[in-house]
Amino acid sequence: MTCRIPIVILLITFHSLSMAQARYEYTHQQMGTQIGLVFYDHNEDMARADSIAQLVFARIDELNSTLSNYLPNSEINKLSSGSNINVAVSNDLFRLLQISGDYAAKTNGAFDITLGPLIELWKKARKNRQIPSMAEIKPAQQRTGYGNLEFPMLNTVRLKQEGMQLDVGGIGKGFAADEVISLLKSNGINAALVDMGGDVTVSNAPPNKEFWVLGFSYYDKNGKEVFRKIKLKNQAVATSGDLYQYAVIDGKRYSHIINPKNGMALSNNIQVTIIAPNGTMADAYASALSVLGIGEGCKIVQETINLEVFMVEDVPGSYQQWNSSGFLNYIVED
Repeated sequence: MTCRIPIVILLITFHSLSMAQARYEYTHQQMGTQIGLVFYDHNEDMARADSIAQLVFARIDELNSTLSNYLPNSEINKLSSGSNINVAVSNDLFRLLQISGDYAAKTNGAFDITLGPLIELWKKARKNRQIPSMAEIKPAQQRTGYGNLEFPMLNTVRLKQEGMQLDVGGIGKGFAADEVISLLKSNGINAALVDMGGDVTVSNAPPNKEFWVLGFSYYDKNGKEVFRKIKLKNQAVATSGDLYQYAVIDGKRYSHIINPKNGMALSNNIQVTIIAPNGTMADAYASALSVLGIGEGCKIVQETINLEVFMVEDVPGSYQQWNSSGFLNYIVED
């Protein structure tokens, strides 16, 4: 997995203002995307709203300095530089790594934050338009595996395999969104939306509304784009897959998402939209189910509480569409 740009940009429909609350909107560039923040406050004080937004974006910047693979001195890169030693880490990193390990186990390894060596290999492959050989894939794959990530004690991590490189691109934005929602609530803001470049986490609904209304699109079996609205409250939605973000190498599409089992970039023409109780979970399962596909993925969904899914596999000559039964409860009929 890598830093994931959602396939479908979700349309945010903002509702009319309540006389009792003011609506504030801000943007911030970080984590490789433009982040959108919308919240409502009883206190119609722009200075207070600006101060809260600054707190939010400072928190996101702090998390980026911890989790980014692009910053040489980030905490996660420092952790990846050593092996078979106990490393003291921040509470943020420890919590995220533990959560990631749990999701790896629950998805039978389809979600795995230890794929850094393979991600780097396939980045070069897409850039050079040349598929890696098995002689390159196998050594990289040997430096992966969520089972090599251990937690000897509180806020302590041990990487068992030499040459590991952690990459939380498939979960980090959702984790950051959840932290933002928590921070807003601690400052008295209970109706808010955080848009992490298309993957959206919301708290309570806007004033005088039951839900936030968002949207996603997909292509049907005839190649026609279909747009659907969904309603959310205290939940998150994330979209992943390989239908849009890919490179064509020797006439075949290869995604930015890696299958941990064989070390190959995805080429299954899949789109997954997840509704979950929080952004962390939505992000992780969007990545995992992209790897698993409809056949294996629907089994995981049926075993997982509070997870609703819409999946499309647009393989030429074999179009498939599947959704969990509960997903339909969130559809807004025009």
